[in-house]
Amino acid sequence: MTQTTGGFFTRFRELIRRSLAARLITIAVVSVIGLVGMGWVAYAQFNAQMLRLLIDPELESVANNLVGNSGPGLAGELALQDLPYDPRYLQPLSGRYYQIARIHDDGLLEVQVISPSLFDVAIPLDPKIQANLIAPDAPRTAQFLTIEGPDREKLRIVARVEQIPQLEGRYLFLVGVTPDAILAPAAGVVGFAFALFVAFCAIMVAAVSLIQVRVGLEPLHALRRDIASVRRGDSERLGGNYPAELQPVAQELNALVDHNREVVERARRHVGNLAHALKTPIAVLKNAAAEGQSDDGVMRQSIEEMEAFVERQLRRARVAARAEARAGAQAPTIAYRTPVLQNLEDLVFMMEQKYDHLKAVDISIEAEGDVTFRGEREDLLEMVANLVDNACKYGKSQVVLRLLPAFESNGLFEIVVEDDGPGLSEEELARAMARGARLDEAAPGQGLGLSILKETVDLYAGELLFERGQLGGLKARLRLPATD
Repeated sequence: MTQTTGGFFTRFRELIRRSLAARLITIAVVSVIGLVGMGWVAYAQFNAQMLRLLIDPELESVANNLVGNSGPGLAGELALQDLPYDPRYLQPLSGRYYQIARIHDDGLLEVQVISPSLFDVAIPLDPKIQANLIAPDAPRTAQFLTIEGPDREKLRIVARVEQIPQLEGRYLFLVGVTPDAILAPAAGVVGFAFALFVAFCAIMVAAVSLIQVRVGLEPLHALRRDIASVRRGDSERLGGNYPAELQPVAQELNALVDHNREVVERARRHVGNLAHALKTPIAVLKNAAAEGQSDDGVMRQSIEEMEAFVERQLRRARVAARAEARAGAQAPTIAYRTPVLQNLEDLVFMMEQKYDHLKAVDISIEAEGDVTFRGEREDLLEMVANLVDNACKYGKSQVVLRLLPAFESNGLFEIVVEDDGPGLSEEELARAMARGARLDEAAPGQGLGLSILKETVDLYAGELLFERGQLGGLKARLRLPATD
């Protein structure tokens, strides 16, 4: 049974999670149950108020009448000089009763007077209730109780303990009325009114919920149709007049569509640039092949140019398709999250393995804490690896990496790469950032590393700065966007 109940609630939670209509219907059902509960509570409170307003004053009035008409009888017992003015106390089982009993010192009750409506039975009292009523320290004021009457119906009674002049001892006066006999007509009318009101409210809640499901969720259906229209190519953007709650969603979807269109256009542009750049070296190779020339220098230069163009354009296309082109909290593109510190440690380990047999270089990392790069891991490693590789190549014996947290102003964190090499002059720094430029012709490479690095940094809306460091060599400051 428990497993079945658990499975039901599991399916119900899944349904609520996946369906807005199910949520609205559930809210409607809970509201109806709450209305029924509140109606029941209001009905019970109405009956309680009717007891206090209609029945209790009558009981107290009859009790006062009994106390005032009580006196000694012929044999010294308690007797009533006049009977209550209401004739229903004289009719058998009329629902109105009274009883007077003497309280003995041992706590027992000796019933001396009963109403004719009781025949020869007494009003039954629970022993605990009786003990509380006749206790010496019990209050002298009237006490109202609801007990089971002689006809086993609910009986509302008032109890008073009084001392009668010219009579010894104390006496317990009880006056009771069956409340159903009085409240039944009014309770029936009020109960019907409450039931009608609750039913009306329930119907209204159900109707409003159905309207919400059909009308309130219609903007979502319209949004789905518009998205399908964009996917089929019938529309370029979501242009519907959506409610204020859905307008931000439509704007974000439009931004995503624009971003995807921009990525495709950028990829086409890179491919076009690549094709245009390859035309000249391919034409040179074709002419050389057609004329039967075998100039190795011309062919080698053309092939190197082709390789350089292919590498540059493919890298640019890959970065442009994946990176956060305008990174930041309001970036209109899809965000990536890459922890930085662990990747820097992995990169340092690889660089140490690379240069271990070439030169003795000490590579260290200084970090105040970890940050998260708003981009892909491969792009982060490629940019930092370029700087660390150059630092290891031109540094003497020491390379330091520093990871600084994001600036609050622009949300960019900073990676500083510093070496103890000869450094660069201002002219050399300008040449280093020029596409294809080389500072050391003896070093291997095509001279594209720093220029491609600069293009990648620009695509991430970052910053790349060079200056002379504290170690005497070059200090590179790479600033990249951090996630929130």
